Amino acid sequence: MTRTLVTGASGALGRAVVARLETLGEQQVVTLGRRDESGLDLCDRAALLAALDAHSPDLILHLAARFQGELEDLYPINVGVAKTLLDWAMGREVRVVLVGSAAEYGIVAAADNPIAEDRVLAPVSAYGLSKAWQTQLLGVYAARGVDVVCARVFNLIGPGISSRLFAGRLEDGIRAVLAGEATEIRVGDLSAIRDYLSIDEAARQLLRIAGRGRAGEIYHVASGVPVSMRELARKRLAAAGLSLDVLLES
Repeated sequence: MTRTLVTGASGALGRAVVARLETLGEQQVVTLGRRDESGLDLCDRAALLAALDAHSPDLILHLAARFQGELEDLYPINVGVAKTLLDWAMGREVRVVLVGSAAEYGIVAAADNPIAEDRVLAPVSAYGLSKAWQTQLLGVYAARGVDVVCARVFNLIGPGISSRLFAGRLEDGIRAVLAGEATEIRVGDLSAIRDYLSIDEAARQLLRIAGRGRAGEIYHVASGVPVSMRELARKRLAAAGLSLDVLLES
């Protein structure tokens, strides 16, 4: 039986990953984090190492992350926890999957899409920089013999997406309009072109990478199809029976 440990299992992607794992059979799934049943503070290095010793997983899926804040807020969970997991994995037969972000690339011109995994990282946000630092750990620990891969996730759409992200705010706005709680959805500039994929598809790709990815490599979790935020909004609104007229761009 494979013992899989998942951090960040209470998030939208984490829930989808755990649900898929539970359908595979021969799986013992353990979730760690302050919002999971364990109540563990992942940033408590000693407590996390003790939990890893207790569960001794064969596979670690590190999905836990913080999206907003300054570097000092993001570093402990986005970088520090990854380092603890990789330190524990040294000398053990365990695979570690680090979950990265398209934010590591920074601003990408429309003509440069779709981008390749070896594109130079140029983050322009504290979150993107913290995830880029996490990615740098991959090379260091892979060179030390740790079986680690990175699944770099692009933009997700679907139920449960954080309202701190455009897709999440859009879904919240759609629900409010349908419920009669609002007549318009306020959004910013919708001209940016991004890669969006469903949460379920992202979970499928992530587990495929976990099972087949080569140690030390980075893999995109993406659709490979660039789409403007306006076109995404149009499709999501149409699916809900609404038109673009409800959008108020600032």
